Amino acid sequence: MRVECQTSDSGSERVSKQLDALMDEITSHGFTRLVSSDAWEPQWNIYEGTAQYLVCVDLAGMRHAAIDVHVDKGTLRVSGYRERPEWPQEVDAASAPVSVHVMEIDWGRFERTLAVPPDVDTTDVTATYRNGYLWIVLRKRTS
Repeated sequence: MRVECQTSDSGSERVSKQLDALMDEITSHGFTRLVSSDAWEPQWNIYEGTAQYLVCVDLAGMRHAAIDVHVDKGTLRVSGYRERPEWPQEVDAASAPVSVHVMEIDWGRFERTLAVPPDVDTTDVTATYRNGYLWIVLRKRTS
C-alpha cells in the first residue's frame, strides 16, 4: 500500500485513512507487534548500595546455561538465547489455536550492555539466576 503525504486538510484525512487501512491490513494477518530481526533487549533494574551495584535482569523461561555474563573494558554484557515458548503438555498441539492474536514474548538471541562505573571491582562480579531473574552483583572497590 502506498501512502501519499499532502498538506491540505483533505490530504491529511486521506493520509489518515490510508494509514488506518495499512494497520487494518497488518493486523488482519495476526501481526500486532512488529520487531526487528536483531537481538532483543531484556528489561532490567539497576540498584546501588554502599558496597555494590545490583543489576536485576528479567529473563523468564531461560536455562541458566543459555545466559552469558561478561565484564570487559568497562562494559557489562548480558547475552544469550531464549527458546520460543512451547505448548504445555496438557495442550494438544494439533488442536491448538493457529491464529496469533498477540505476540509480545521475545525469544531468540538477546543482548544488553551497560557501561560499568569506574568504582566497580571488575574482578569481583557474581551472577545468580533464580525464578526468572538474573541478579548480577558488581562490588565496589574498597580502596
